Amino acid sequence: MNDLKVNLNFLYEKPVWNTPLIKLKQESEQYNCSIYAKLELFNFTGTHKDRESAAVILDMKKKGYNELACCSTGNAAISISAYAYRFGFQAHIFIGSDTPEEKIKLIKLFKPKLHIIKGSFIDSFKASMKFIAKRKVYNANAGSCQAKLIGNSYIGREIAKKLKPTIVICPTNNGTLLVGVGMGLKKEHVKAKLVAAIAPETKIAHSIKGFSHLEEPKLTQIIKESNGTIVKVSDEEIKQAMINLIKQGLIVEPAAAVSIAALNHLNLKKKDKVCCVITGTGLKYPTLIQKVLG
Repeated sequence: MNDLKVNLNFLYEKPVWNTPLIKLKQESEQYNCSIYAKLELFNFTGTHKDRESAAVILDMKKKGYNELACCSTGNAAISISAYAYRFGFQAHIFIGSDTPEEKIKLIKLFKPKLHIIKGSFIDSFKASMKFIAKRKVYNANAGSCQAKLIGNSYIGREIAKKLKPTIVICPTNNGTLLVGVGMGLKKEHVKAKLVAAIAPETKIAHSIKGFSHLEEPKLTQIIKESNGTIVKVSDEEIKQAMINLIKQGLIVEPAAAVSIAALNHLNLKKKDKVCCVITGTGLKYPTLIQKVLG
């Protein structure tokens, strides 16, 4: 463990982060304004969750923890398990029994102690909080972990430095991503409307099903401060957004396409510069992608 501090230095170096920010030609033409995509699918495990996991590991080391617990719909579990495995920490992962099998197989690769809880994400969240209180391990849950917000703030900072957008759209469930991105924009003194793209009743975007908003009251506050809004999208809109992105060479998971689907619900003007955060790759879940798109 003595070398851990040195090894962790790479986590925030510029070559590691700075994920691509590209202009989407098809969407820009469709909505008659400038639409960009921040491609978080290029992180180590294929999602923005790696930003959170890096910050969690740094915080654990600083505070002297060796074990963590986290509930997840899948992507956070894969990411935090990978980082814990890499740096010699023990991860306790709590997932609902409705978690897709493809995600479970990937989580198991990184040897966490897996707790599959009967029920939904909220059921696994409650179980994890009881475990944390009893075992006194590091709490890596959304809504309780400032480190995760800090990790996501680097996304906002990178967007601000390269684009200075008028609108930023984030797929939203707990709100950890949106709050973190908002923190990053504020750090760089860039004002943009924050849009929480949600799909609470979705049957295909498992990662954001339900809209748990665990980051309250921060989530509502940061949306209100930015003069932003919450947009609800349908599964049909998500599917179409996925197809449009595939035509442009981007294979994304359904939850990641929600930021693109949300464009349909905004009153966009020609002068707008919109950044859609694309949170995760679809390459990890070929069965799911094939099922969704037929």
